[in-house]
Amino acid sequence: MQAIILGQGNPYLKNPYLAKLSKVLDSAQVPYEFWIWSRDKQARDLPKVRVLLSFGSWGGGAVNALGYALWVLWLTVRVFAQPRAGVYFCSRLDAALPCALVSCVRRCRYVFLDRDKLSKSYAWPAPVKRGIELLERFVGRRAALHVVPGDSRTQGNDSDNVRVVRNTPHTDTIARARALVAAQPPRDRRLRVLISGLISPERGARMMREAIEACAGRIDFVGAGRLLGDDAQRLAELLGERYRGIVSNEEALAMLLGADVVLAFYDPALEINRLAEPNKWFDCAALEIPFFTNPGLFTSAPFEQRHACFLADYGDGAQLARELLRIDADRSLLDARRAGLRQLRYEAWDTAMARVIAECAELKS
Repeated sequence: MQAIILGQGNPYLKNPYLAKLSKVLDSAQVPYEFWIWSRDKQARDLPKVRVLLSFGSWGGGAVNALGYALWVLWLTVRVFAQPRAGVYFCSRLDAALPCALVSCVRRCRYVFLDRDKLSKSYAWPAPVKRGIELLERFVGRRAALHVVPGDSRTQGNDSDNVRVVRNTPHTDTIARARALVAAQPPRDRRLRVLISGLISPERGARMMREAIEACAGRIDFVGAGRLLGDDAQRLAELLGERYRGIVSNEEALAMLLGADVVLAFYDPALEINRLAEPNKWFDCAALEIPFFTNPGLFTSAPFEQRHACFLADYGDGAQLARELLRIDADRSLLDARRAGLRQLRYEAWDTAMARVIAECAELKS
Protein backbone atom coordinates (compact mmCIF):
# COMPACT_ATOMS: atom_id res chain seq x y z
CA MET A 1 0.00 0.00 0.00
CA GLN A 2 1.13 3.53 -0.82
CA ALA A 3 -0.34 6.43 1.20
CA ILE A 4 -0.83 9.98 -0.02
CA ILE A 5 -1.69 12.45 2.74
CA LEU A 6 -3.71 15.48 1.63
CA GLY A 7 -3.92 18.59 3.81
CA GLN A 8 -2.93 22.15 4.56
CA GLY A 9 0.23 23.64 6.01
CA ASN A 10 3.64 22.41 7.09
CA PRO A 11 2.90 18.86 8.32
CA TYR A 12 5.86 18.94 10.68
CA LEU A 13 5.00 22.24 12.42
CA LYS A 14 1.49 23.50 11.69
CA ASN A 15 -0.31 20.17 11.54
CA PRO A 16 0.47 17.81 14.45
CA TYR A 17 -2.34 15.46 13.37
CA LEU A 18 -0.57 14.78 10.07
CA ALA A 19 2.79 14.50 11.83
CA LYS A 20 1.31 11.80 14.09
CA LEU A 21 -0.16 10.02 11.07
CA SER A 22 3.22 9.94 9.31
CA LYS A 23 4.80 8.28 12.38
CA VAL A 24 2.19 5.51 12.35
CA LEU A 25 2.75 4.95 8.62
CA ASP A 26 6.50 4.77 9.27
CA SER A 27 5.95 2.15 11.97
CA ALA A 28 3.75 0.12 9.62
CA GLN A 29 6.41 0.46 6.89
CA VAL A 30 3.89 2.05 4.56
CA PRO A 31 5.49 4.48 2.09
CA TYR A 32 3.80 7.88 1.96
CA GLU A 33 3.96 11.40 0.59
CA PHE A 34 2.28 14.66 1.61
CA TRP A 35 0.38 16.67 -0.99
CA ILE A 36 -0.32 20.02 0.60
CA TRP A 37 -1.63 23.54 0.22
CA SER A 38 1.06 25.84 1.64
CA ARG A 39 -0.56 29.03 2.95
CA ASP A 40 2.62 30.59 4.34
CA LYS A 41 5.33 29.39 1.91
CA GLN A 42 7.14 27.53 4.73
CA ALA A 43 6.71 24.01 3.47
CA ARG A 44 9.03 23.88 0.46
CA ASP A 45 12.04 21.53 0.51
CA LEU A 46 10.61 19.46 3.35
CA PRO A 47 11.05 15.67 3.21
CA LYS A 48 8.22 13.74 1.53
CA VAL A 49 6.28 16.98 0.90
CA ARG A 50 4.88 17.98 -2.48
CA VAL A 51 3.41 21.50 -2.51
CA LEU A 52 0.45 21.49 -4.91
CA LEU A 53 -0.65 25.05 -4.12
CA SER A 54 1.24 27.96 -2.56
CA PHE A 55 -1.25 30.76 -2.04
CA GLY A 56 -2.86 32.95 0.63
CA SER A 57 -2.19 33.14 4.37
CA TRP A 58 -3.61 31.79 7.65
CA GLY A 59 -6.14 34.57 8.01
CA GLY A 60 -9.63 34.74 6.54
CA GLY A 61 -11.14 36.92 3.84
CA ALA A 62 -11.72 36.76 0.11
CA VAL A 63 -8.12 35.80 -0.72
CA ASN A 64 -8.34 32.62 1.29
CA ALA A 65 -11.85 31.86 0.03
CA LEU A 66 -10.30 31.94 -3.44
CA GLY A 67 -7.48 29.75 -2.11
CA TYR A 68 -9.95 27.09 -0.98
CA ALA A 69 -11.61 27.11 -4.39
CA LEU A 70 -8.25 26.77 -6.16
CA TRP A 71 -7.13 24.02 -3.76
CA VAL A 72 -10.26 21.91 -4.26
CA LEU A 73 -10.22 22.41 -8.03
CA TRP A 74 -6.51 21.64 -8.47
CA LEU A 75 -6.63 18.69 -6.09
CA THR A 76 -9.57 17.25 -8.04
CA VAL A 77 -7.52 17.46 -11.23
CA ARG A 78 -4.49 15.83 -9.62
CA VAL A 79 -6.46 12.99 -8.03
CA PHE A 80 -8.41 12.41 -11.28
CA ALA A 81 -5.09 12.05 -13.08
CA GLN A 82 -3.78 9.57 -10.47
CA PRO A 83 -6.83 7.93 -8.86
CA ARG A 84 -4.97 4.72 -8.01
CA ALA A 85 -1.66 6.25 -6.92
CA GLY A 86 -2.40 4.91 -3.45
CA VAL A 87 -4.80 5.31 -0.56
CA TYR A 88 -5.53 9.01 -0.05
CA PHE A 89 -5.66 10.10 3.59
CA CYS A 90 -7.69 13.31 3.49
CA SER A 91 -7.42 15.85 6.28
CA ARG A 92 -10.80 17.59 6.53
CA LEU A 93 -13.59 18.11 4.00
CA ASP A 94 -11.64 20.35 1.60
CA ALA A 95 -9.12 17.56 0.97
CA ALA A 96 -11.67 14.72 0.90
CA LEU A 97 -14.23 16.28 -1.46
CA PRO A 98 -11.99 15.96 -4.56
CA CYS A 99 -11.46 12.25 -3.83
CA ALA A 100 -15.20 11.71 -3.34
CA LEU A 101 -15.95 13.41 -6.66
CA VAL A 102 -13.31 11.40 -8.52
CA SER A 103 -14.60 8.17 -6.92
CA CYS A 104 -17.92 8.70 -8.72
CA VAL A 105 -16.28 8.19 -12.12
CA ARG A 106 -12.98 6.39 -11.39
CA ARG A 107 -11.86 3.91 -8.76
CA CYS A 108 -10.33 5.96 -5.95
CA ARG A 109 -9.76 4.77 -2.37
CA TYR A 110 -9.62 7.39 0.35
CA VAL A 111 -9.85 7.74 4.13
CA PHE A 112 -11.82 10.77 5.32
CA LEU A 113 -10.03 12.18 8.39
CA ASP A 114 -13.06 14.14 9.56
CA ARG A 115 -11.29 16.26 12.17
CA ASP A 116 -13.60 19.28 12.06
CA LYS A 117 -17.20 19.56 10.94
CA LEU A 118 -17.31 22.50 8.53
CA SER A 119 -21.10 22.61 8.80
CA LYS A 120 -20.81 23.28 12.53
CA SER A 121 -17.73 25.53 12.53
CA TYR A 122 -19.50 28.78 11.64
CA ALA A 123 -22.91 30.35 12.04
CA TRP A 124 -23.91 29.55 8.45
CA PRO A 125 -27.30 30.61 7.01
CA ALA A 126 -29.64 27.62 7.24
CA PRO A 127 -29.62 26.76 3.49
CA VAL A 128 -25.80 26.92 3.36
CA LYS A 129 -25.50 24.72 6.44
CA ARG A 130 -27.83 22.11 4.94
CA GLY A 131 -25.79 22.12 1.73
CA ILE A 132 -22.53 21.57 3.61
CA GLU A 133 -24.12 18.77 5.66
CA LEU A 134 -25.15 17.05 2.42
CA LEU A 135 -21.56 17.32 1.17
CA GLU A 136 -20.22 15.91 4.46
CA ARG A 137 -22.56 12.92 4.27
CA PHE A 138 -21.71 12.36 0.59
CA VAL A 139 -17.97 12.42 1.29
CA GLY A 140 -18.30 10.23 4.40
CA ARG A 141 -20.38 7.56 2.69
CA ARG A 142 -18.07 7.21 -0.30
CA ALA A 143 -14.93 6.92 1.85
CA ALA A 144 -13.30 3.54 2.43
CA LEU A 145 -13.10 4.58 6.09
CA HIS A 146 -14.48 7.67 7.86
CA VAL A 147 -12.35 8.58 10.90
CA VAL A 148 -13.83 10.86 13.59
CA PRO A 149 -12.26 12.08 16.89
CA GLY A 150 -15.02 11.03 19.27
CA ASP A 151 -18.47 9.59 19.83
CA SER A 152 -20.07 13.04 19.49
CA ARG A 153 -19.19 12.96 15.77
CA THR A 154 -20.76 9.59 15.05
CA GLN A 155 -24.32 10.90 15.36
CA GLY A 156 -26.10 11.08 12.03
CA ASN A 157 -23.66 8.67 10.32
CA ASP A 158 -25.62 5.73 8.94
CA SER A 159 -22.65 4.01 7.29
CA ASP A 160 -20.62 1.14 8.76
CA ASN A 161 -17.30 2.72 7.71
CA VAL A 162 -17.01 5.10 10.73
CA ARG A 163 -14.03 4.61 13.07
CA VAL A 164 -13.31 6.61 16.25
CA VAL A 165 -9.70 7.69 16.87
CA ARG A 166 -9.51 10.03 19.85
CA ASN A 167 -7.14 12.99 19.91
CA THR A 168 -4.61 11.47 22.30
CA PRO A 169 -0.86 11.93 21.72
CA HIS A 170 1.46 9.53 19.92
CA THR A 171 3.53 7.40 22.34
CA ASP A 172 6.80 8.26 20.56
CA THR A 173 5.99 11.97 20.76
CA ILE A 174 5.39 11.65 24.50
CA ALA A 175 8.80 9.99 24.95
CA ARG A 176 10.54 12.73 22.96
CA ALA A 177 8.70 15.40 24.92
CA ARG A 178 9.77 13.88 28.24
CA ALA A 179 13.39 13.97 27.07
CA LEU A 180 13.04 17.65 26.19
CA VAL A 181 11.56 18.43 29.61
CA ALA A 182 14.42 16.66 31.35
CA ALA A 183 16.90 18.98 29.60
CA GLN A 184 15.10 22.20 30.61
CA PRO A 185 16.56 24.48 33.32
CA PRO A 186 14.82 24.56 36.73
CA ARG A 187 11.80 26.88 37.08
CA ASP A 188 10.65 29.16 39.87
CA ARG A 189 7.93 28.31 42.42
CA ARG A 190 5.10 30.22 40.72
CA LEU A 191 2.15 28.34 39.24
CA ARG A 192 2.99 27.74 35.57
CA VAL A 193 0.05 28.13 33.17
CA LEU A 194 0.28 27.10 29.51
CA ILE A 195 -1.60 28.82 26.66
CA SER A 196 -1.04 26.95 23.40
CA GLY A 197 -2.47 25.88 20.06
CA LEU A 198 -4.68 28.25 18.11
CA ILE A 199 -5.05 31.44 20.17
CA SER A 200 -8.06 33.21 18.70
CA PRO A 201 -11.29 35.11 19.53
CA GLU A 202 -13.28 31.84 19.48
CA ARG A 203 -10.83 30.13 21.84
CA GLY A 204 -10.76 32.55 24.72
CA ALA A 205 -8.00 34.95 23.65
CA ARG A 206 -9.62 37.96 25.32
CA MET A 207 -10.32 36.28 28.69
CA MET A 208 -6.82 34.78 28.79
CA ARG A 209 -5.27 38.16 27.99
CA GLU A 210 -7.37 39.75 30.76
CA ALA A 211 -6.28 37.05 33.23
CA ILE A 212 -2.61 37.68 32.44
CA GLU A 213 -3.10 41.40 33.10
CA ALA A 214 -5.07 40.77 36.32
CA CYS A 215 -2.49 38.35 37.76
CA ALA A 216 0.23 40.98 37.28
CA GLY A 217 3.24 38.64 37.35
CA ARG A 218 2.07 36.44 40.24
CA ILE A 219 1.43 33.56 37.82
CA ASP A 220 4.03 32.20 35.38
CA PHE A 221 2.25 32.24 32.00
CA VAL A 222 3.94 30.63 28.99
CA GLY A 223 2.58 30.35 25.46
CA ALA A 224 3.03 28.90 21.99
CA GLY A 225 0.92 28.60 18.87
CA ARG A 226 -0.76 30.54 16.10
CA LEU A 227 -2.17 34.00 16.85
CA LEU A 228 -5.41 35.30 15.37
CA GLY A 229 -6.87 38.68 16.31
CA ASP A 230 -5.86 41.70 18.37
CA ASP A 231 -6.31 40.02 21.76
CA ALA A 232 -4.04 37.15 20.75
CA GLN A 233 -1.39 39.58 19.53
CA ARG A 234 -1.61 41.58 22.77
CA LEU A 235 -1.43 38.35 24.78
CA ALA A 236 1.83 37.43 23.04
CA GLU A 237 3.22 40.91 23.71
CA LEU A 238 2.41 40.55 27.41
CA LEU A 239 4.23 37.22 27.54
CA GLY A 240 7.28 38.60 25.74
CA GLU A 241 10.02 35.97 25.44
CA ARG A 242 7.77 33.47 27.23
CA TYR A 243 5.68 33.26 24.05
CA ARG A 244 7.55 30.71 21.90
CA GLY A 245 5.72 31.15 18.59
CA ILE A 246 4.84 28.07 16.54
CA VAL A 247 6.64 24.99 17.83
CA SER A 248 6.81 21.30 16.90
CA ASN A 249 4.44 18.73 18.36
CA GLU A 250 7.22 17.40 20.62
CA GLU A 251 8.05 20.89 21.90
CA ALA A 252 4.36 21.64 22.50
CA LEU A 253 3.98 18.47 24.59
CA ALA A 254 7.18 19.29 26.47
CA MET A 255 5.73 22.69 27.35
CA LEU A 256 2.57 20.94 28.53
CA LEU A 257 4.57 18.53 30.69
CA GLY A 258 6.40 21.49 32.22
CA ALA A 259 3.14 23.27 33.14
CA ASP A 260 0.96 22.96 36.24
CA VAL A 261 -2.26 23.76 34.41
CA VAL A 262 -3.33 24.32 30.79
CA LEU A 263 -5.95 26.73 29.41
CA ALA A 264 -8.30 25.29 26.76
CA PHE A 265 -11.39 27.43 26.19
CA TYR A 266 -13.98 27.16 23.41
CA ASP A 267 -16.75 29.64 22.68
CA PRO A 268 -19.97 27.65 23.28
CA ALA A 269 -21.87 29.93 20.89
CA LEU A 270 -20.31 27.92 18.02
CA GLU A 271 -21.83 24.48 17.47
CA ILE A 272 -18.48 22.94 16.51
CA ASN A 273 -17.05 24.10 19.85
CA ARG A 274 -19.90 22.52 21.79
CA LEU A 275 -18.91 19.25 20.07
CA ALA A 276 -15.16 19.83 20.45
CA GLU A 277 -12.83 16.85 20.97
CA PRO A 278 -9.68 18.95 21.48
CA ASN A 279 -6.13 17.64 21.28
CA LYS A 280 -5.28 19.60 24.42
CA TRP A 281 -7.88 17.85 26.57
CA PHE A 282 -6.66 14.42 25.55
CA ASP A 283 -2.99 15.42 25.77
CA CYS A 284 -3.74 16.50 29.34
CA ALA A 285 -5.62 13.26 30.05
CA ALA A 286 -2.72 11.15 28.77
CA LEU A 287 -0.09 13.13 30.71
CA GLU A 288 -2.22 13.86 33.80
CA ILE A 289 -1.86 17.63 33.52
CA PRO A 290 -4.93 19.52 34.84
CA PHE A 291 -6.64 21.95 32.48
CA PHE A 292 -9.25 24.71 32.45
CA THR A 293 -12.19 24.75 30.08
CA ASN A 294 -15.63 26.35 30.17
CA PRO A 295 -19.19 25.15 30.80
CA GLY A 296 -21.54 24.68 27.86
CA LEU A 297 -19.54 22.04 25.95
CA PHE A 298 -21.25 18.67 25.48
CA THR A 299 -17.99 16.73 25.17
CA SER A 300 -16.45 17.94 28.43
CA ALA A 301 -18.97 15.87 30.43
CA PRO A 302 -16.60 12.87 31.07
CA PHE A 303 -13.98 15.25 32.49
CA GLU A 304 -16.46 17.23 34.57
CA GLN A 305 -18.12 14.09 35.99
CA ARG A 306 -14.76 12.83 37.27
CA HIS A 307 -13.67 16.28 38.52
CA ALA A 308 -10.78 16.01 36.07
CA CYS A 309 -10.80 19.65 34.92
CA PHE A 310 -11.24 23.19 36.21
CA LEU A 311 -14.07 25.38 34.91
CA ALA A 312 -14.34 29.11 34.26
CA ASP A 313 -17.20 30.86 32.47
CA TYR A 314 -16.35 31.65 28.88
CA GLY A 315 -15.28 35.27 28.46
CA ASP A 316 -14.79 35.94 32.20
CA GLY A 317 -11.12 36.84 32.51
CA ALA A 318 -11.54 38.14 36.07
CA GLN A 319 -12.98 34.82 37.25
CA LEU A 320 -10.15 32.94 35.54
CA ALA A 321 -7.55 35.11 37.29
CA ARG A 322 -9.19 34.51 40.67
CA GLU A 323 -9.25 30.75 40.11
CA LEU A 324 -5.60 30.64 39.06
CA LEU A 325 -4.54 32.60 42.14
CA ARG A 326 -6.64 30.26 44.30
CA ILE A 327 -4.87 27.23 42.81
CA ASP A 328 -1.50 28.92 43.28
CA ALA A 329 -2.32 29.27 46.99
CA ASP A 330 -3.61 25.69 47.36
CA ARG A 331 -1.74 23.20 45.15
CA SER A 332 -3.82 20.29 46.52
CA LEU A 333 -6.47 21.37 44.00
CA LEU A 334 -4.10 20.19 41.25
CA ASP A 335 -3.70 16.80 42.93
CA ALA A 336 -7.47 16.33 42.98
CA ARG A 337 -7.72 16.99 39.23
CA ARG A 338 -4.82 14.65 38.49
CA ALA A 339 -6.66 11.91 40.37
CA GLY A 340 -9.69 12.55 38.17
CA LEU A 341 -7.60 12.38 35.00
CA ARG A 342 -6.17 9.02 36.04
CA GLN A 343 -9.70 7.59 35.90
CA LEU A 344 -9.89 8.37 32.16
CA ARG A 345 -8.10 5.60 30.31
CA TYR A 346 -7.86 6.47 26.63
CA GLU A 347 -5.65 4.40 24.33
CA ALA A 348 -2.73 6.03 22.53
CA TRP A 349 -3.53 7.65 19.19
CA ASP A 350 -1.03 5.50 17.31
CA THR A 351 -2.60 2.29 18.63
CA ALA A 352 -6.04 3.29 17.33
CA MET A 353 -4.75 4.68 14.02
CA ALA A 354 -2.62 1.58 13.41
CA ARG A 355 -5.85 -0.44 13.28
CA VAL A 356 -7.23 1.96 10.65
CA ILE A 357 -4.10 1.63 8.51
CA ALA A 358 -4.12 -2.17 8.85
CA GLU A 359 -7.75 -2.19 7.74
CA CYS A 360 -6.86 -0.03 4.73
CA ALA A 361 -4.10 -2.43 3.75
CA GLU A 362 -6.63 -5.28 3.70
CA LEU A 363 -9.01 -3.46 1.36
CA LYS A 364 -9.10 -4.63 -2.24
CA SER A 365 -7.34 -2.20 -4.56
